[in-house]
Amino acid sequence: MLAPLETQSSRRDADFSRAVLEDLYRYPLKRRQVAWILWALTGLLGGHRFYLDRPATALAMAVTAGGGLLWWIVDAFYMTTMLRSFNDDQSQRQKTGQPPRALSFMPPSRGMVLPPQPEWIEKRQGRARLYGDVVVLFFAGLSVGAISDASGNYEPIVAIVALSAITLLGARWNALATTPVLRNFDRWSHRLRLYYYVNDPGGPLTLFFKPFWGLLTAPFRKRARAEAWLYLQIGLWFTVFFVSIDLIQAVDISADGINIHVMAFLGDVAITLVSVYAFATPIGAILTTHVLLERRDLTVWILSCITLSAVYFGTSI
Repeated sequence: MLAPLETQSSRRDADFSRAVLEDLYRYPLKRRQVAWILWALTGLLGGHRFYLDRPATALAMAVTAGGGLLWWIVDAFYMTTMLRSFNDDQSQRQKTGQPPRALSFMPPSRGMVLPPQPEWIEKRQGRARLYGDVVVLFFAGLSVGAISDASGNYEPIVAIVALSAITLLGARWNALATTPVLRNFDRWSHRLRLYYYVNDPGGPLTLFFKPFWGLLTAPFRKRARAEAWLYLQIGLWFTVFFVSIDLIQAVDISADGINIHVMAFLGDVAITLVSVYAFATPIGAILTTHVLLERRDLTVWILSCITLSAVYFGTSI
């Protein structure tokens, strides 16, 4: 059983409760059947190596078509070794209380004492930082509004509104953790805050390019992969939520029968996922940063209102 994380001041923080920590610090083992299926179906693109946490060589396989088939064939004899290597290391990490492989940059799960505040907090304070964040939030909101208006797909706007509310309410309203459906979003918000508690979110310019730079560096940096996955998760959840609506809109019932506009449906799903990921990343990071800076709730709400105002302005351009 994992011990709860505490700060040096012995103050228990609701963000880092036992339930949240156990959810974050899981030690999943890789399955032989899954690895072989990925080798057979996506081996030329390195799918099995991505699965076994070897992203650099997986990317190399993808750009060389499995090394002209030769690498792909060799991996059939090397698969058992790669699988055993991953699972043995993961099991050892769990026994010694180290974080799982996917979160190797995070603090240990046993006996970890967090500082009373994030180590980066001093260099991320000040009016200059606040003004820079306002610019990023305004541009992100403006982009979401313009894209939604041009495509006629307003689901990303709903997602951004929900994200803003979840970020603040998840930190201040404990009842959210026990509310059906919403508690899943609350758990995501907790994981995001814990991630940024121990990882510097960066300045406004860094956050502006974070969605794209994160994907480019994800194959080589575990931190980038973890952060990208957090935001892809929220994007996927919202996308799944809206799928039912998209399906209804994609079905055309007429005298000629039932027609399904597959391309329109896939286009709406893609726009929702890409928009939420690309623009939720800086919005979520900025709002979470200011929650961790322990600013007044009013400041965080004002930042959210600026974002939503920019969204509205973007739909009017």
